[in-house]
Amino acid sequence: MSRQNGAKHAKRVLVVEDEPFIAMGLEQALPRLGYEVVGVASYLREALAKAEAGGFDVAVLDVNLGGELTYRVADVLLSQGTPFVFCTAYGDVAFGRYENAPVLQKPFEKKALARAIEEALARRQTSGVA
Repeated sequence: MSRQNGAKHAKRVLVVEDEPFIAMGLEQALPRLGYEVVGVASYLREALAKAEAGGFDVAVLDVNLGGELTYRVADVLLSQGTPFVFCTAYGDVAFGRYENAPVLQKPFEKKALARAIEEALARRQTSGVA
């Protein structure tokens, strides 16, 4: 189990994923790992609005939402200092300004998801803000 389970306040997670089966899997897995899912976005416009509104500690971003890349969402998160994890089945992550974001290859196991989120949170804490 994650260290988060013993925490007074579970870290809040925004899930950005367009595949319903994967989104549902994340919605089930994250609470078991000690995280609270505060929202799911399946479309880029929806993801941008939720990212701009904030109210979460970390995001899990599918790189490709129905043919639209989520780098604009990542840029919003970077500007707010909110850590995130990229998820991809294609290995199509543009590095550069996103080099500190963990990348989770689909399909992934629950342990890998937990490690990636903890890594994103730790990098934010040690670097101040991306």
